[in-house]
Amino acid sequence: MIIGIDIDNVLADYNGALEKVYAKFTKKHHIKLKDKNAYFRQMYDWDEKEEQKFYYDNIENMIKNLQPKKHCQKIITKLHNDGHKIFIITGRDNKDYVSPKEITKAWLENNNIYYDKLIFTNAYILEDKAQSCLKNKIDIMIDDSKNVFNECSKLGIRVLLFDTKYNRDILTNDRVYDWKQIYKFIKMSK
Repeated sequence: MIIGIDIDNVLADYNGALEKVYAKFTKKHHIKLKDKNAYFRQMYDWDEKEEQKFYYDNIENMIKNLQPKKHCQKIITKLHNDGHKIFIITGRDNKDYVSPKEITKAWLENNNIYYDKLIFTNAYILEDKAQSCLKNKIDIMIDDSKNVFNECSKLGIRVLLFDTKYNRDILTNDRVYDWKQIYKFIKMSK
């Protein structure tokens, strides 16, 4: 089986890191919390221009230091040893990063995450990742994005939706919460 795996919020704790960076900055600059239940960009009382400048000034350094999700290295190695192909498919090929390929390859290597192929798509193009899944004959895609879930589903590609607070409105039996559960899903899918 060919398994597609997203990076941010699937392999790496992107939201956890982003929350810490935002909280530290907003506390230091006395920016008030507006809605603690909102997604990061809407949580604080700052205008869009200020927030975007902060995001672009900090995002690349932040992704260099992301923590891998618990058990992801071990499970991916196990999936590979079980005979599956591992394709990392990330939406980092966009204007958010100066050197997305170099940073991503270094992060995967530094965290001992095995892969057979690394594919970069543009997260801001709705169907880009789904089309890459189709082109690369992905059997199961593991992602946290509602857009990826919807677009892949339209193409008949099964998606294991990694749970986040912003995708809980998607109703699916293929929702996963951790890497041990992912392994069980894939083992049962053979």
